[in-house]
Amino acid sequence: KVEVYTNGGFIAYIPISTGDFVVAGAMADGTTAPRTLKVRGSAGPGDGEKIWLEFVSNSNNVEVLPSEYIRVQASGTPGREAAFSIEGMVKDEPMLEVPAGSGRYVGNYRTEDADAGVEGRVLARFRTGLFGKSAEVAAKGLVKVLKEEKLVETSTDTILRNAVGGGYMMFLPDGVKLLTNGLVNGMRRVQLSPADTGWVDESRVQPARAGQFPVPPFTETGAIHLKGTSYGSQASITMYDRVPYTVEETPDGLRLTLFYANLHTNWVVYDSSDTFVKNVAFRQAGTNKAEIDFETDGPVWGYDISYSGRTLQLDIRRRPVPEKNLIKPLSGITVVVDPGHSPKFTPPFDGAVGPMRTFEFQVNLAIALKLKEKLLTLGASVQMTRNGDEDVPLADRPVLAKNLGGDLFVSVHNNALANGTDPFAEPRGFQVYYYHRHSRELAERVHAAYVRNIPLPDEGLRYGDYLVARLTWMPAILTESAYMIFPRQEEMINDPAFQEKLASTTAEGILELFNVRDYLKTKAEPQRKNSGRAKKAVQGKAAAPQIKKGLQRVKPRAQSKKARRSKR
Repeated sequence: KVEVYTNGGFIAYIPISTGDFVVAGAMADGTTAPRTLKVRGSAGPGDGEKIWLEFVSNSNNVEVLPSEYIRVQASGTPGREAAFSIEGMVKDEPMLEVPAGSGRYVGNYRTEDADAGVEGRVLARFRTGLFGKSAEVAAKGLVKVLKEEKLVETSTDTILRNAVGGGYMMFLPDGVKLLTNGLVNGMRRVQLSPADTGWVDESRVQPARAGQFPVPPFTETGAIHLKGTSYGSQASITMYDRVPYTVEETPDGLRLTLFYANLHTNWVVYDSSDTFVKNVAFRQAGTNKAEIDFETDGPVWGYDISYSGRTLQLDIRRRPVPEKNLIKPLSGITVVVDPGHSPKFTPPFDGAVGPMRTFEFQVNLAIALKLKEKLLTLGASVQMTRNGDEDVPLADRPVLAKNLGGDLFVSVHNNALANGTDPFAEPRGFQVYYYHRHSRELAERVHAAYVRNIPLPDEGLRYGDYLVARLTWMPAILTESAYMIFPRQEEMINDPAFQEKLASTTAEGILELFNVRDYLKTKAEPQRKNSGRAKKAVQGKAAAPQIKKGLQRVKPRAQSKKARRSKR
């Protein structure tokens, strides 16, 4: 029996079995609504009598260097003796069934120097007697043993990962040179230094233009020039070619790591108007690997990095300071509010959908617009990535945030769970995500406000590898306020009073980020002391409602529901 919520919504988590599985809904009056699903089991194709074998690996081309291993994996009829071959390299190499009786077969071949330049297909078969039943299969992809490394360059803005299918390692513009020495599942292995490797999507690189770059890749750093700016500081580093880099935030500032580079910087030119960068230090961290440290006067608020001709430009932001305004305490601060997802009423949906067909993009916008009003009341300038039913691509939103002059970025979302995840396994409520070090304080302040004000389970402050949270130019967070797939939480986020509460809570966290509450206290005291009793009463009622209105705490109505989708 499944509990039905007051608005007609319900959620259930049921066990399934293989074959034709029927999900049947039945009402009290006897009305039924059956739905039949075909659930495939772990067994392979065909019936139990048929001998079968299919590749799990090698569906795409593979490139390796001599002395590296090629791993071959196949699934098939359990309990057989299997072997694999690679055309031009090895024949009938045994495969092990791991674990025994599982039907999963694994084999390895270590390439030799003699294999360099050879390209062939992988074959697998079951060994049998003269009259035994067998099966044989050929992989779709080819295996190639490279004679030497290849020089490529990025053909568009792209990402280097730390492993095939791994996390993000660095973000690179087009035209950056990379030395590649392997290919697996459409990902090229990049040798950044003797000790550092990364992986890049093969479709994002192209052969490097000849004559522009020696092999192995190598460049030198020239003079470093610093310049004071309205937002902090700008560093210009002379470079003779585009090489990969990483930027790491440290307790003292920023560390820039350059690969395929040797230090040859004889000059660091400081600007007397630059009061943010205090010192620049550098060292050769390894073969073709250089590190440059920028020590700043205070924490970094954000940064941006780009190539321009023969210069690598690093812009570093310092913390903005609101104007001292008792009535409008966030004056001088620009907040970019991002209502998550875009309108889509047909599958596949953009964002979560609740049991009562609440679309996430709609409630995200409703909450975001209320947040905008709260922030405007507090004096902030507010820019929206969308104001209605515009279709704004995910990748455009961080670019918009910078172009709109943002000091802070808040992406408003609601949550859901992936298929197959037990929704009742643990308490479900709100989450606040950040990615960069400079975003953590904003996330902490907003999360603390959620803990104080939002009557849902606290799922914690979280590091999250979301595209919008990876914004470098300003602190950026992503809020997941509730789970739309729960009928109660779905009802809550449709309640305008609860939407107001979420907006007020986020605004409260932003106020605390700038220590505005302490400022309001210290400024209000002298005014009260220097005023007459009647004037004091008038002033107390004149200023407080405007501030309080921006942070109005609304008691929620009957408790109710929520959900999401991937934001990567």
